Amino acid sequence: MSAAGNRGPWSNTASGRRFYLMDPRSEDVHVEDVSSHLSRICRFNGALKDGIDHFSVAEHAFNISRWMEEDGYTPEICFAALHHDSAEAYTGDITAPVKQAVPSFRELEKRVTRAVFMGLGVPHLNTWDWDAIKRYDLIALATEVEQLLDRTTPVFTEVDSGHAWAPRAKELRPVGPLRAQVLFLSRHFELIRTMEADRVQKAFA
Repeated sequence: MSAAGNRGPWSNTASGRRFYLMDPRSEDVHVEDVSSHLSRICRFNGALKDGIDHFSVAEHAFNISRWMEEDGYTPEICFAALHHDSAEAYTGDITAPVKQAVPSFRELEKRVTRAVFMGLGVPHLNTWDWDAIKRYDLIALATEVEQLLDRTTPVFTEVDSGHAWAPRAKELRPVGPLRAQVLFLSRHFELIRTMEADRVQKAFA
């Protein structure tokens, strides 16, 4: 649902709040809404092969966060990885071809992302850390394409990536929206507790 207000067009959230796309503010961002929306948004615009009903953006983000933890990345990077697509809770998961066809959407996406990151407390990372998250994002994409889609072409990442990343050797077992929401929300608070414990430990070291 959308309507025009003094802050421009808005959409309802799962909690009944409003989010203004043209005037995104951190105080309008709530992790409960993010987890609810992302768990119900299907990857690949729903173009999954027969037998797979749903694979959510929330599950995609959860997987990347856990894989990076398994590979030794810090809780801060894993937290940012969990939320790398969280702006899609408010913009929807716009597919890469649509973004290429409508370049102006990327500016809106950037504004929403800044508000979402601030609202959720995503830490400031350097370029190398974000590059690592992007690399895992593309590995996850390759893994999902291999296991979740009917395809007649080789595994791809993005049209302009210039590199086809090998899928991760992990079997994907889509858990459905409700379970994905629980996993995403639990991971969010788990990482917050870990980061806070690390800060306390460093303060008294």
